[in-house]
Amino acid sequence: MYMSRFAVFILLLPLLPLMAHESGFPSETLKKVFPDASGFTARKKTLTPEQVKKVEQESGSKVQRNDNPLTYYVAVKGQDPLGSVVMLDTKGTKGGIDLALGVKRDGSVHKLVVVENGDDKALGQPAFLDQVAGKTSQSPLKVGQDVKFSGDAKSAQAVLNAVHRGLLLLAAAQGK
Repeated sequence: MYMSRFAVFILLLPLLPLMAHESGFPSETLKKVFPDASGFTARKKTLTPEQVKKVEQESGSKVQRNDNPLTYYVAVKGQDPLGSVVMLDTKGTKGGIDLALGVKRDGSVHKLVVVENGDDKALGQPAFLDQVAGKTSQSPLKVGQDVKFSGDAKSAQAVLNAVHRGLLLLAAAQGK
C-alpha cells in the first residue's frame, strides 16, 4: 500500500513530542538552561553496567533506554566552561515529561527546564522548578519534605527522581 509523505507525517505527528529532544542539536532548549553561554559542545559517554546499576540504586529510578550512552552538552562562555546540560525523560501519573537539567561545574543544579509536559502543568512552573536549584546528588529530594508541591505528588516525585538520576548519570559520565 502506498502512503504519501504527508500521510506518514500525520501518522507520526503524535509521536513528535516524545522525540523532541532526541533529534538534532537542541540549541533553543540549551539556551533556556544556560542563557549566558556563548556555545555548547555535545559529548557522549557509554556507562558501564556497574555505573548504571549504581545510578539506579542511588536514584531509586530506572536508567532509561535513551540514557545510555548518555549525551550531554557542555555550556561555555568564551573559553570558560559554565556547566553541563543533560536531557531526561520521566513519566508522571498522567503522561510523559521531558526535562533539561543544567548542572554547574561543582555538581549542583543550575536550572531545571520542562521541555515537554504531558502531565500536571504546575510541574513546569517556577514555584516548583526553582526549588531544585542548588541541589546536588547528595541532597534529599522528597516531595512534601524537601520540595513543596500542591499538585500531583507522584508526578512531582517522578520529576525529582529524574533530577537525581540525571545528576548521578552526569557525574558518572564525567568520572566524578
